[in-house]
Order: sequence, then C-alpha cells, then structure tokens
Amino acid sequence: MSLADSLNNFRMGITQINTFISIAYEQDDKGNYLYDDIKQEFIITSAFLRMFIYWETFIEDAFSKYLIGKNSTLGTTVECYMTPDSQGHALKLLIGTQKHVDWANHEIVRRLAQLYLKDGNPIVSNIDSISSELADLRTIRNAAAHISSTTQKQIDALASRISGKNVVNTSVARLVMSLHPKDTSKTVLQFYQNILDIGAENIAANRI
Repeated sequence: MSLADSLNNFRMGITQINTFISIAYEQDDKGNYLYDDIKQEFIITSAFLRMFIYWETFIEDAFSKYLIGKNSTLGTTVECYMTPDSQGHALKLLIGTQKHVDWANHEIVRRLAQLYLKDGNPIVSNIDSISSELADLRTIRNAAAHISSTTQKQIDALASRISGKNVVNTSVARLVMSLHPKDTSKTVLQFYQNILDIGAENIAANRI
C-alpha cells in the first residue's frame, strides 16, 4: 500500500467514528433522543478512543513506509538512516528491544524520527507544529481510557483552558461535543480532527 492509502485509511476511519457519534444523537419521531446520557457518553467516548487509534495507526504506517523507500503522495522520498528489507522489518527496528512503540506519545515518535530520518522529517516538523494539540488529545484519551482523580483534574484543566472558564467534573463527551471558542462552527472534536487531518496530509505528502 502507498502513503496515499495510509492517508485515505485514516480519513475513512474519521468518517466512520463521526457516523457512530451521529448515531448517539438519533431521535424518534417526537424529537426524543433514542439513547440516554449514559449511552451517548459511552458511544462518544468509544468513538474518540477509536479516533486516537486511527491516528496512531497512520503515524506507524507512514513512518515505516518512508523507511522502506515508499514515495510520498507528491512522489518524493525521504532520506533514511537505515534500510529495512520490508515494512515488517522496519516496524521491528522501530520497536527495538521494547515490547511496542507508544505511538500515542508524540515525544517518543519525535525521537524515533530524529534517529532514523534525515532531520527527522516529515515527522518532526509536522508533529512539532501540532504538539500542543497532540498533548491535549492524549489528555482526553487518558480520561477516556480510565477515569481517576488525576485524569479528572487533567481533563477539567483542559476544558477550563479551552472554554476560558472554570470547569469541574466534565466528561469526555461533554468536552469534545462542546463548541470550540476559536471556531464556534465546530465542536472541540471537529476542531482537533481538522488539525489531525492537516498533519496527516502534510506527513503523507512529505511537506516540511
């Protein structure tokens, strides 16, 4: 598969999770929601986790494809410091002696890119440009995966920063489905999805 396939798979995944989210808000003929708050929360939180997995999968796939000399969507190649003989071999080299690569941690991805790609690009430049948003998404991901006093404080702090007002005991669904103050035509989720889409497109195109 090509880098174009990697990008298309990511985008199809985002479309799929947005379809699931729309299902959470389906109404009957009288305008009543078919699902109560608990079920809506479950659907939206699950969809968000799936979105994060699609992003991790894209980064892993794009990185390993560049390592084996695949062309970008614009037909360019990336200069690498190792020459694995297959994509599977490339993934093994990235994992090294660890059990896995934490593709959710953009700092780890950044360090790997600096080791194996010339100047770390196109991974480093594009990750750096959205590093604060990736950190925000990881905060939401952690709260979606396991709520504790620590993750609750972190997601409340993030919600407070985004909204510009004090937020206490928010949930993943309430945060991501609220309108984003920087663009009230989009929810917080859509705002982040747009940023991820631009980042993915630039990585796939080998834009620095």
